[in-house]
Parts: sequence; structure tokens; C-alpha cells
Amino acid sequence: MNYPVWELSIGTGVLIAIVSILHVFVSHFAVGGGLWLVVTEMRANRAADPDLRAFVKGHSRFFMLLTLVFGAISGVGIWSTIGLISPHGTSALIHGYVWGWAIEWVFFFVEIGAALVYYYGWERLDRRTHVVVGWIYFIAAFMSLAIINGIITFMLTPGGWLENHDFWTGFFNPTYWPSVFIRTFAGLAIAGGFTLLTAAALPRGPFRSRVTRWNGGWAFFAMLGVIACAWWYGKSVAVWSDNEALLGAITVLPKVAALFRAGLIVTTALALVPLLFPGLNRRPVVALLLLAGLGTMGAGEWMREAGR
Repeated sequence: MNYPVWELSIGTGVLIAIVSILHVFVSHFAVGGGLWLVVTEMRANRAADPDLRAFVKGHSRFFMLLTLVFGAISGVGIWSTIGLISPHGTSALIHGYVWGWAIEWVFFFVEIGAALVYYYGWERLDRRTHVVVGWIYFIAAFMSLAIINGIITFMLTPGGWLENHDFWTGFFNPTYWPSVFIRTFAGLAIAGGFTLLTAAALPRGPFRSRVTRWNGGWAFFAMLGVIACAWWYGKSVAVWSDNEALLGAITVLPKVAALFRAGLIVTTALALVPLLFPGLNRRPVVALLLLAGLGTMGAGEWMREAGR
């Protein structure tokens, strides 16, 4: 035997789920939140709105700490966990897509550097340069997502790779495009949720209501995009079709799919509340929205893994 066996009382799948779902939630925020930062900063600059610019600056500290510190640590935690639980599978995945991982790590380093320059450059860079740094961060974060997405979807729907073992055939597999779109919209929705949390700490008044509506719009309309792309994704993979034999073989799949659909409805409804009623933007309400989003993402990842 080449590797030792690591057995856990809670089950290896549960451990991977705990580590990975939290990381995935925050890593999607790193993408959507990066776009929110630069777009909202540009909005503040065009409107000559010092209050909104100060709000973006304050939120960027929270953003940097959550995405760079927790995101990076939990990302390492995923590699450590899967390496111990499934060393053969981890080794095969790395060797099969070693250049994909290498490219992703390059973008990740650019992402970290740009995030640090963006945060510490508020008073040191001119506004145009600061916005350019923000766009560099977002592009690097999005490219990181796009590359990892190709590898993750390959594990579910390898497509023509089974015949030709071609890198790009496996990368741009049948579920690549719907998955990259649903993850992008999910990142924007999560960004709206976390910015609502920041806005909930503001003093009550017209500015808080205005910021709440802006952030609520990000959360709600992005969730509509998630729902549309979830339908597209379901049409692209066999386990979500009306294949009764396949669904019967994976008994947990229909239950998790129902949980995922319910989560989409609940999360979208909660995202609509601050958009229509900004006065209700309070921390308990936003916490409920974020928990619903986390649960929905967890159900979606569970469904993907069950199908795989």
C-alpha cells in the first residue's frame, strides 16, 4: 500500500464538506466582492460622493481580512484535507491538470498583491490608478474562478476527454459554461449580502437607505441570475434530467435537489427585503440571508458531488 488510511468518526465526506463549503462561499465573495468594490468606487467618484467612497474604503478592510486571511487558510485546509483523505485521487487530479493549477496559482498571487495594494492605496494612489488596481484584482480573481471551474466540472462531466484525453476537451466540458456563470452570479449575490452586513452598521438615515438599496440590488438581481443558470446547468448534466434509473441509484440526489431549489427561493426572497424595505436592513436579517445563501451553496455542492 502506497498511502496510509485515515479514518474519522464523523466521516471523511463530512470533514471535506465543512472545510470546502466555507472556503467556496468566501472565495466566491472574493470574486463578486472585488467587482462590487471597483464598480461602487467608480460610482462614488463620478457622483463626487465622499460618503459612498468612505463606505467602500471601510468595507475594503473587511473584504481583505475575510478573503485573504480566512480564504487563504481554508484553501490550504482543503488541500491538506483531500490529500489525507484521498491521496490517490488528489495526485491524479494534480498530475492531470498541473498546468491548469499552475496558471491558477499565478492569478492567485496577482489577486493577493492587487488586494493589498488596493487596500493600502486609498490615500497613496490617485483615484484613476486606484481604480485600475481594483480592476486588476477583479480580473485576476475571476480568472482564478474560471480556471478552477474547468477542473471541478471536468470531475463531473469529462465529456470527450474519456476518448482523447485532451486537456482542453476536458477543461471546456459540457458543464463548464453554465457552471462559470452560476458561480459568477453567486459571487455577486454573496457580495451584496456581505455589503448589506456592512451597511447595517451605519447610522440610520438617507445615506444608509441609499446604500442598502444599492447593495440589495446586487444580492437580489444576482440571485435571479443564479436561478436562470441553475436551470441551464441542470439541462447540461444527466443527473438532473428525468432519468429515473439514475436518480433511483443515487437516492439522496432528489432530496438534496429539493433542498437546493428551496434554498434558491428563500435566499432570493430574503434578498428582496432590503431592496424594498431598506429600514429592515438589520444584522439579524442579513445574517439570516447569508446563512440561507451558505446553505443553498452547500446543497448545490452536495448535489454536484452526489451526481459525480
